[in-house]
Amino acid sequence: ACMSGDPLGKRNLCKDCGDIMELTNKTIGQYLWEQAELIGDHPAMEMEGWSCTFRQMDEVSDLLAGRMDKLEITRGTHVGIWCANSPDWVITFLALTKIGAVPVLINTCYKEHEIKGILNYADVEVLYYGTGYKDVLYRDVIEQIRHEVPKVRHFIPMCGREKGTWTEAWDFSEDECSQETLRHVCRLKAQVVSDDPACMIFTSGTMSLPKGVLLSHYNVVNNSRALVEAMKWGPEDKMCVTVPLFHCFGITAGIISCLLAGMSMYLIPYFKTARVWDAIENRRCTVLNGVPSMFLALTRKDGFKDRKAGCLKSGIIAGSPVAREEFLEICSRFPGMHLQPSYGQTETSPCVSIADWDEQDERKAVSAGKVIDHVEIRIADLKKGNVLKAGQEGEIQVRGYNVMSGYYNLPKANSRAFTEDGWLRTGDIGTVDESGELHVTGRLKEMIIRAGENISPYEIEQVIRQLDWVEKVKIVGIPAEVLQEEIAACIVPKKGRKADREELRSYLNSKLAHYKVPAYVLEMEEFPMNASGKIDLKELKKTALAGAAQERRRQAAHRIKE
Repeated sequence: ACMSGDPLGKRNLCKDCGDIMELTNKTIGQYLWEQAELIGDHPAMEMEGWSCTFRQMDEVSDLLAGRMDKLEITRGTHVGIWCANSPDWVITFLALTKIGAVPVLINTCYKEHEIKGILNYADVEVLYYGTGYKDVLYRDVIEQIRHEVPKVRHFIPMCGREKGTWTEAWDFSEDECSQETLRHVCRLKAQVVSDDPACMIFTSGTMSLPKGVLLSHYNVVNNSRALVEAMKWGPEDKMCVTVPLFHCFGITAGIISCLLAGMSMYLIPYFKTARVWDAIENRRCTVLNGVPSMFLALTRKDGFKDRKAGCLKSGIIAGSPVAREEFLEICSRFPGMHLQPSYGQTETSPCVSIADWDEQDERKAVSAGKVIDHVEIRIADLKKGNVLKAGQEGEIQVRGYNVMSGYYNLPKANSRAFTEDGWLRTGDIGTVDESGELHVTGRLKEMIIRAGENISPYEIEQVIRQLDWVEKVKIVGIPAEVLQEEIAACIVPKKGRKADREELRSYLNSKLAHYKVPAYVLEMEEFPMNASGKIDLKELKKTALAGAAQERRRQAAHRIKE
């Protein structure tokens, strides 16, 4: 029997019947086939006038899987998907998982040098690409990198159609639809097992490139089942999917949860406040998941104060910490909604804990809920590593079915990620109270979380250091009203030089995804140092916060002058 909240020894029982959920060995493809048989005519996916049923989703992904086989995409082949949320994205992902290929899920904000690094690191052999964040077209980038990533043998554009019937969106030949081809696809699907990788998802770290997290069908399917049970989702629900599908949040709490619950999904290419409000009001979505900054934008942005959310019944808020006051503010804006805080990370598929369904908002505002079935957590002393008692603060460590098989081709990183007795080091700090609820109180890493995106300061620092006028640079996160954290670049210029803000931003815009570009560039004479000769981050952040406020006042005065 699994115990959750270790060392407290408290069982995590099913909230309805008191039984522990049994784990399953079914694959994503098997669940889709079952839903196609059970509720084949039920709407599965919608986007701006386009829709398909579960049966159509199963049939089209089978046909696409057959086409992939002709391209020698086989079990174990690494295949990139680089596109904003769309029906093409979902169908491509499902087709790949059906034949045991490994979808490599790529951030739509990546620039040329970032995508080259990812494709080479992840051993991608085929890249499906489409339209990116804010409708950026990738074809020009593809032409530039085509000859610089020799491992990629096929660059395949995705049709990107969002309107019309499902048969118009994919054009398959008579041979591709033949019974012989479909029987062959069935044989390929039968070879896939639950321990096969279902996807590779990237998470930022202290290295220059993100790390590729390998998650199996067993990981993500069972984690989705836990979420569906906790959230009471079913065929009567419709989820507004606006979180990026290249994130674990979008896969487990999005696509696969919809599939398992028989729930419709309404896709939005990327988060935009007006589009989400339209989905809530006019598309009658009942479920909305998101990071705190997304909910804060829906709550605080001008022009949306009178919008109603009468259909919303539930949703998960996760991806970054949320202050008690902010959570209660969001709940007051969506009074009929069960908004459930959850804790996890990509390495744990992602869910580790989630709030009880009927828990009071005041309690949910200060807790990350209880640990899900078949998962254990413990709190370890930050220095000695020994397991702490209830109420004591330390590193959150996790063990269970949801933990990744490892980072792709990074043995040293894998060694650091796990303890000698096999527990995952999350790098997050927290406590477990006497009732078994988890409280996340901080991060060991210097990671910046902006609008739910984990950003490595080291990566930005490495790029800035290439400028000839930079002597020292340190990237820190400072509080922001909607985005939760903004990036501040603290720079000590070389003697006789000045920080050129416009040059820096222009340079970074060509090198980094937009969300990694600092909002503030703060020139300093020297960094504060502690007794150990290291930068005093606490003092530096105080200085950066004051500098950012001054910079905002300067920008406001400039706008008034104009």
